[in-house]
Amino acid sequence: MTSLPYLVLTGSPYERGLTHGERFAEEIRANVGTYLTRFAQHGATEEAVRRQASEYVPLVEEWNPDYASELRGIADGSGIPIEEVMLLNVRYEILYASYSDQTAGTDGCTSFGLLPMATADGRTYIGQNWDWAPPIADTLLVTEIHQSDGSDHIAITEAGIVGGKMGVNEQGIGLVINGLVSPDDGEHPFRKPFHLRCREILDATRYDSALESIIATPHACSANYVVGHGDGEVIDIETSPNRTDYIYPRDGIITHANHFMTPGFESRMERQLPDTLYRANRLHRIFEQQDDEIDTQIIKSALCDHFGRPASICRHEDPNSPAEERSQTDTSVILDLDERTLHATYGPPCDEDYRTYRLGE
Repeated sequence: MTSLPYLVLTGSPYERGLTHGERFAEEIRANVGTYLTRFAQHGATEEAVRRQASEYVPLVEEWNPDYASELRGIADGSGIPIEEVMLLNVRYEILYASYSDQTAGTDGCTSFGLLPMATADGRTYIGQNWDWAPPIADTLLVTEIHQSDGSDHIAITEAGIVGGKMGVNEQGIGLVINGLVSPDDGEHPFRKPFHLRCREILDATRYDSALESIIATPHACSANYVVGHGDGEVIDIETSPNRTDYIYPRDGIITHANHFMTPGFESRMERQLPDTLYRANRLHRIFEQQDDEIDTQIIKSALCDHFGRPASICRHEDPNSPAEERSQTDTSVILDLDERTLHATYGPPCDEDYRTYRLGE
C-alpha cells in the first residue's frame, strides 16, 4: 500500500522547521518549481512572485512569530531561500492575486461533516477529497506536531508549508477546507494568510479560539472552512475578503464543494468547475440515505463516487484538458474527532487504501 510520508516534529518552532526542511528538501524544491510554473502560466513573473513573498516575511513575523520561526527553520534545514519557502506558505494569496477574473486558481475539493446523531458509532467525523494538481501529490506529508505552546496535532500539508490544511488536534478540534472564488479576491493580498489561519485553528486549545482564527480579521482571498469538535459540533464557515457566513448541519450532515452556498456572495469558481454544483449535494444525498447509520465504510464508499467522472467526487485527470489544468483527488481524508485519528490515501480513494494515523502513537 502506498501511503503519505509521516513526520513527527518536536522541540522549538525553529527546531521543528529545521527537521521538516532537512527531511523534505527535495520535495520542497519540487513544490517551489511547480508553483513558480503555475504562477507564470497565469501572468505572474518569478520576479513579482519573489518580491511579494519577501514582503510577507516581516508581516508573518508580526502576525505569528512561532509560525515565522518554524518557516525559517524549514528554509535553513532545506537550504532553500526564505522567500521561496514563504511563497509556498502564501501560495493561496499569490494565486488569487495572479489569476484572471475568469480563471479559478485554487484547489477543488468535496468536504463533509457528520454529527453523532448521523453516525453508527455516535462519533463526530469530518473529511474531504482534496483535489489539486497531480504533481502536488508527491509533496504531501502527514505531520505530527508536539509543542509546548499550543495543541499537539496531526495534519496533512505540502512539503515546505507550516500550516496543515486537514487535521485534528489533541482537544478534538478538526479542520478540512475548500477553495472558493469571489470577485474581490486578491485586491488586498497582505492580510493574514490562509495557511497561517489553518495552523492557528489546529493550535487552538478551545473551539471558540479556533473559530476566532477564521472570523476575527479580514481575508485576502475566499475559502471555506469546516471546523468540528469531538464533543459533537461542526460549523462550516464561508469567507471572502468582504464577507463571512455560516452553515450548520442539516439532520446531522453538512457537505460543501467549491461554490458559495449562502446568500450574499458572488460566487465564481463554478465558471471553471461546474461540477461543484452537484458534488456537495450528491454527497449529502448519499449520506442521507443511510438512516443515521453512517460508518467509515460508508464514508469511504461515498468518497469513491464516480458520477460525472472525471469531474466526480472522486476526481480523476481529464485527458482532454491541457496538462497544466488537470487535477485529481491527491488525497482522501477522514478525521475521527473523538479518537483524534486521521485516515488518508495517497491519490484517489478508488485506487488506494486508507492509511490510519493516530495522534500520539
